[in-house]
Amino acid sequence: MLIVPIENVTEGMVLEKDVASTSAKDYKTLLMKGTVITREMIDLLKRKGIKNITVRGLEEPAEDPKPEQIISAEKTAEEIKNRHIGRALNELSSVFENEGEIQKLSEKAIKEVDSIADDILVDIGNDSSYLGNQMIALQNYDDYTYKHCLRVAMLSTSIANELHLPQADIKEVIVAALLHDIGKSNIDHEIIVKPGKLTDEEFEKIKQHPYIGYEILKRSGGYNANILSGVLFHQEKFDGSGYPTGLSGRRIPLIARIITVADVFDALTSNRPYRRPWSVAETEEYMLGGCGVHFDYDVVAAFLRSFNPYPVGTVVALSDGRHGVVIRHNTNVLRPVVRISGDGSGEEIDLGSDFRFLSLMITGIYSGNYNVRFRRN
Repeated sequence: MLIVPIENVTEGMVLEKDVASTSAKDYKTLLMKGTVITREMIDLLKRKGIKNITVRGLEEPAEDPKPEQIISAEKTAEEIKNRHIGRALNELSSVFENEGEIQKLSEKAIKEVDSIADDILVDIGNDSSYLGNQMIALQNYDDYTYKHCLRVAMLSTSIANELHLPQADIKEVIVAALLHDIGKSNIDHEIIVKPGKLTDEEFEKIKQHPYIGYEILKRSGGYNANILSGVLFHQEKFDGSGYPTGLSGRRIPLIARIITVADVFDALTSNRPYRRPWSVAETEEYMLGGCGVHFDYDVVAAFLRSFNPYPVGTVVALSDGRHGVVIRHNTNVLRPVVRISGDGSGEEIDLGSDFRFLSLMITGIYSGNYNVRFRRN
């Protein structure tokens, strides 16, 4: 174990300890133990004012995290509450939770949402690896509602950045994405979490949530027409078959078309009580197939360009039963180079260009101490 001044840090070093921001007011974990350092990460640490980091010594092998080190999700959730995303989730819960129906957001709640939006805007804008790392880390948290809203906001930010929207517009996208499901707070919780198929009556109630959310924000004040339209129209479909108004094509505001893509991607790739998550590859194929029907092609294309689901350092499960750590990316981010761990071989497998491994698939990820397995067809 070595403590290295930031000016002496080089690519390929492996973190021995988490790296956290130096601000007590805005404490968050920047990089996790076991991360393989890249040039972009070094630049990020310098921008954040990090003076030195703890890395593995040259005599120490870069041993990959092992699934057998997994501990309970409850303990992981407790650890994550002390981190940046844990704080954001706690603030979101205070916005959504209320005795009885929510009529409007309090001034405190509005400020909390604005603070979260500012954090996301800065972090995703400054660090290309932030989105993938935080999306994986959020798997540790149990409450789907808040986790979903935060993930949709992060994904929407990445899409908006890729579309080169002005910073002010991106901020509005984030706020609308954070609050896109606020209307569900006023719908019977038993319907929201029902594991089986909804009855026609139950589905009609669910279909009211965009309008309910719109009304809550309108009464709250402080939200402009663009943010309100993002919440109201995020369930519209490109062919006009969505709800609540049946808008189609480019008549659906861009902010809503962005949130729709992020919303569906996160819903399909999330672990739910009644089904395993879809793999990233399955979901992206579904979304490409839905262009012109459910989605705007330009928004889906921007999403596919902007999101890397397997950042360097991610521990992944493979379809042959082995696991390893992502060490490099290919042009196709779904097919990275993986170093096998657990068997002592250290074999490097190129899922993108080595024909011997073209049939091998990533079937799950290990987020710190939490394992998410994708569904099998």
